[in-house]
Amino acid sequence: MSSRAFTTGAGAGPRRSHVPPAGGPVMRTQSAHLTLPKYPFQPLPPPNGAAPYRYDLAHLLDAADVQQITETGVLVCHTVGDTGDYRGRQQDFVAAMMTADAGGLPADRKPAFLYHLGDVIYFAGDIDKYGDNFYETYKDYPVFIVAIPGNHDCQPDDPQDGPVDPTKVPLDGWVQNFMSKDPGQVGSLKTSSMRTQLDLPNVFWTFTTPLATFIGLFSNVGEIEGEIHQDQIDWFQGELAAADPDLALIVTVHHPPYSGDTEHSGSSAVHQVLFDSFAAVGRYPHLVLSGHVHNYQRFTTDVAGPNGTMRIPCIVAGAGGYTNLGKLQKVKGAYPIAPLQLDAGLRLESYDQDNFGFLRLEISKTQIVGTYISAPYEVSGAPASKIVESFAIDLAGRTVQTLP
Repeated sequence: MSSRAFTTGAGAGPRRSHVPPAGGPVMRTQSAHLTLPKYPFQPLPPPNGAAPYRYDLAHLLDAADVQQITETGVLVCHTVGDTGDYRGRQQDFVAAMMTADAGGLPADRKPAFLYHLGDVIYFAGDIDKYGDNFYETYKDYPVFIVAIPGNHDCQPDDPQDGPVDPTKVPLDGWVQNFMSKDPGQVGSLKTSSMRTQLDLPNVFWTFTTPLATFIGLFSNVGEIEGEIHQDQIDWFQGELAAADPDLALIVTVHHPPYSGDTEHSGSSAVHQVLFDSFAAVGRYPHLVLSGHVHNYQRFTTDVAGPNGTMRIPCIVAGAGGYTNLGKLQKVKGAYPIAPLQLDAGLRLESYDQDNFGFLRLEISKTQIVGTYISAPYEVSGAPASKIVESFAIDLAGRTVQTLP
């Protein structure tokens, strides 16, 4: 018979050897059951302009490109998180997949941008790692990259891991590269990349485009739970109310409200901020996007809205390059078979825990079509990309359909 310490990780008093993987008769999708040490809340940097921190696609693309999106009535973008892990080259592998996808799409369906879901650079967002693990990684990727920060982008140095850099400030790398005062500044002079820095308005910000509004939150430094304070909540509710009701509404936050993985789980604190805010304002997004967990999971949650029940997809797309992919909890000794009903209003629709990949979104005035593309990692050679799944969100009907 196994010892208690072996199976639970608990020793005498406060001692702990490990946290055993979650599992059992049901899948847990939030982290309220996990109690782990955490970094304290990190102060936010000064914004790069005045509230309400909005950034329009016209600041990023020239007028002809924006006009083409308006005329065709379709906005295409890529999205993924958790990329810049210096220990391997998996992020280059995913970048190659996205580059090939962009190159293979029709001229009027090219992605307008990559929306990065946080954890751009591991493990503490260091400035000196951006050259090799961001600019070099995306040197051939022909698309602009916008982002929200993740917990590792703002993680402070840990004195228990070694010497602390006394000049390091949490988020300094992210601020330098995504909140630059000079968007014409080349991000890395030591690499062959000519990608310039971005001039985003804040660590939480709203991205306005002709066909969709993206409201991006910053959930701070916690490894398990996100943490969003009242000033950001007030801003978030104001942006929900202000979002154009005739366009797709997408909310992004690094920590996911739901995840069935064994390492992180979903953040109950983030879930409360999101869904309490939706209810308070009476505005519900068509899609919630997150990273943090290093795999792909698509959940749908049923919400009673002002005009009846709405189905909201909550997606984890965090297999962008962190070297170790995250596994889901086993249910009754086996990995779950999707689709899986988790409770009366929550369903796991699909997942990919074995491959690296990204999500492509095609947004129009009537729907969002999502396509998840992945491949098993190979050290050399072109990725053997495949479509894992496609789904369609009906904007007016508030329904979600898995496509054949």
